[in-house]
Amino acid sequence: MNTEPSIFTGGGRLILGGFLAFVVGAIALVVGGVAHGRDAFYAYLSAYAWLVSLLVGGLIFLMIVHAMDAKWPVALRRVIEGVTGVLPLAVIGFIPIAVGITTIYPWTSPSTIHEHEVQHLVEHKLPYLNTSSFFVRAFLYFGVWLGISYFLRRWSLRGDWAPAATDKPRFRALSALGLPPVALAFTFAGVDWLMSLTPAWYSTMFGVYWFAGGFLGALALLVLATYGLQRAGMLTRVGSSHYYALGRLLLAFTIFWAYIAYFQFFLIWITNKPHEASFYAPRMREFAPLSILVAAGRFVIPFFALLPYRVKQQPSTLAPIALWILFMHWVDMEWLVMPSVRAEGPIVHWLDVAALVCVGGAALAFGTFRLRGRPIVPKNDTSLEAAFRYGSL
Repeated sequence: MNTEPSIFTGGGRLILGGFLAFVVGAIALVVGGVAHGRDAFYAYLSAYAWLVSLLVGGLIFLMIVHAMDAKWPVALRRVIEGVTGVLPLAVIGFIPIAVGITTIYPWTSPSTIHEHEVQHLVEHKLPYLNTSSFFVRAFLYFGVWLGISYFLRRWSLRGDWAPAATDKPRFRALSALGLPPVALAFTFAGVDWLMSLTPAWYSTMFGVYWFAGGFLGALALLVLATYGLQRAGMLTRVGSSHYYALGRLLLAFTIFWAYIAYFQFFLIWITNKPHEASFYAPRMREFAPLSILVAAGRFVIPFFALLPYRVKQQPSTLAPIALWILFMHWVDMEWLVMPSVRAEGPIVHWLDVAALVCVGGAALAFGTFRLRGRPIVPKNDTSLEAAFRYGSL
């Protein structure tokens, strides 16, 4: 019998703390922007890419769960929906990027590019890389993400007050049909917002690289949120089997990320073309320490940490690893953005930390606020009891 607290009424301190972090980070960004100009925009872009990849990664995981009609994630579904519930905030968060587009992206002013060959390549890409189509595509990305997440959340919450069995076909149909456009929007957003920082460079694996990191980060965020709710006295029926399932996914997608990262580098290195090597050249010279940290922190450390069976079963040991993965995902975004725009360092600027505090604080406050007053589990879902008994059947 379900003994979970029915309504989530906590989170007041998280909302206040997140709001204060947002205010402090935003003030620091504004002050830093006056003093350092474009560095503030790049710091914000890195933090924003980190947040959006987590939110869309969470949406993709939620859609996979529905498409497969998986049972055990039902116990955690409201937490996943809490992550995707932050997506409306991402639309507002896009405003600074829209305002600073000419400062952030060199393709907006090809005549200012000093290298003649690069300028020539950028001019050939202008039918795609121009401000009008950039904003139209961003509108489409957010439209796809927000539309699908809105209906999945609405149907789920409606099921809290009435039997939800009739909505399961809707969940499955929308998720199965929506996964391709969501994934394509995710891929092209990575191309537009991150890869175009180096407009002469391209990689067909870049979108997959960003997806792999975002999906892995979303799983880590799910572990931390679940552990936090349990420590607050909620989700008490979530057991070691659920954490073990999440731990296996963390390990699997840590390996998947490393596979994508290695083969993107290997294929570009083996072809040895100057315009392709332009992405890795500064990352192997001025930003070599950051590259080493990304390789070790995103793969080597979590891979060996997640190998033991009992580590994945215990939330007290899995949560610190998840926190590390979440932090390293931000470091990875720094690695993607900063070497393209900050040729002489520093590797990490104080503005980067301020942007992370600002974006992370806003997301924490908004996401927690949207969870309040809602049941912490989809209480009328016919699969809920089976989800709680996962591992003991």
